[in-house]
Amino acid sequence: MSSTWTLPDDVIVPVRPDNFPEAGSPLPQHWSKCFGCGDDQPSGMTMSFVAGEGLEVWGRLEVAKRYQGGPGVIHGGIFSTAFDEAQGMACLAYGQRVVTGHLEIDFARPIPLGAVLELRARVDGTVRRKIYTSGEAVIVEGPGADPDTVVGTSRALFLTITDEHFAKVKDLVDGTVPQRDGASSI
Repeated sequence: MSSTWTLPDDVIVPVRPDNFPEAGSPLPQHWSKCFGCGDDQPSGMTMSFVAGEGLEVWGRLEVAKRYQGGPGVIHGGIFSTAFDEAQGMACLAYGQRVVTGHLEIDFARPIPLGAVLELRARVDGTVRRKIYTSGEAVIVEGPGADPDTVVGTSRALFLTITDEHFAKVKDLVDGTVPQRDGASSI
């Protein structure tokens, strides 16, 4: 990892909740329309996840041709999205809804189209509403497969939210704009 990312001194490592699935058990998608893991998202990445040990999850992504960035390799934005999804899923172990506050990626090697990535993500600790996570990715199948070589790493900060967080933008999704001071909608 090439950044100067450090965890705060007052970070607390939470314990794995009793209701989190056992290691090796599949994790449910957090929302069916999610671009990363949703099965009701035809253009999505259809990532799948299983619980790991402690506060860790393992995700899987098949690098489809439509994810191409440079010739023959994954687009960096797609790789970043995969890390965001994996680290967000690790936050499920914490038992709260979250949104991404900060995400950084170190790209270590090119990832060929047709490869299958395994992303390992974990909760490193919490401070109040902040959840600190990290992850790494390896190619486990297809072109360039080498499960011992890390092709990218990531660190992220997630913030816990309430259900009201997304209610604020629901009207925008439904095609209306919230009114302000008597202004008309678009």
